[in-house]
Amino acid sequence: MHTLESILGLLIHISVPAFAIASMLSMGLRTPLRSFRTQLRDRRTVLSLLGANFVVIPAVGTLIIWVLNGLLPLHIAEGFVIALCAAGAPFVLQLGAMARIPYSETAGPMAVLLLGSIVFMPLVVPFLLQDVTVDAWAVARLLLGTMLSPMIAGIVIAAVFPHLADVLARIAGGVAAVSAVLMFVSGFGSNTVLLLEVLLSPAMLAAAGLVALAFVAGRVSGELAGHSLTVPDGPAILSSQRNIAAALLVARAAGDDNSQLVLAILLLSAVGFVMLVPYALATGVVRRKRAGERITPGVLLGIVGPKSD
Repeated sequence: MHTLESILGLLIHISVPAFAIASMLSMGLRTPLRSFRTQLRDRRTVLSLLGANFVVIPAVGTLIIWVLNGLLPLHIAEGFVIALCAAGAPFVLQLGAMARIPYSETAGPMAVLLLGSIVFMPLVVPFLLQDVTVDAWAVARLLLGTMLSPMIAGIVIAAVFPHLADVLARIAGGVAAVSAVLMFVSGFGSNTVLLLEVLLSPAMLAAAGLVALAFVAGRVSGELAGHSLTVPDGPAILSSQRNIAAALLVARAAGDDNSQLVLAILLLSAVGFVMLVPYALATGVVRRKRAGERITPGVLLGIVGPKSD
């Protein structure tokens, strides 16, 4: 049993960066550079997203966790706080594709949130959690190496070899999906005892409430966004799924006894996944029917582009 848990623990260290790299590479391959420029020039959208993800969600979410003091295990609560401070999750690209949100409307905002997380997490997490040590350069290096760099590489490859972009994007998307499954299986499997304890505590309800808070904050920011966003619930999906790769790095850097922090981050991400996937699929079906598109399993899951009649 100890050997199995060791293998699962090693697997999560591999699957997390693999998931981030593959997701960001797929995004870069599918999103032209002009889409980023359009999004980043829309100051109203940028400010509304930054306000929702780095002011409202961390502040209100942390306040809720403090109010629940005593109902949640200490390190579980701290893991939730770390996750709330991490924005720009790669998986929202897949959720956005499921909900029929253009890649251009998730790619640009995600780039903003990634850069914001690089600056925000090392500065704010130590103030919120006094016993958690954050290596600023390690966080920045992770985000730059596993997210921004693959995204830029994808953009360059798509510009130089446009005929290969779609095929490579599908391959990268498949790798990302497999890595995501391995990430959660290994993370939960290596902490089975803690997982059972948490499932029987109020942590599940707290996690669902925090995801709902992030969704509402993101939806409000979408309503306040500028002209570059045509789908107002895009920022809601973008805000609800936190940046698990950045959060896990902070948790692993917090010391030897970080298993509960890791479990809390995975739990919050899993709850967000369970809540957001049905919403994305349902809204995607409605939007595709309205657009007169043929709905295939690949299109519905966001693996391939839409197929018109």
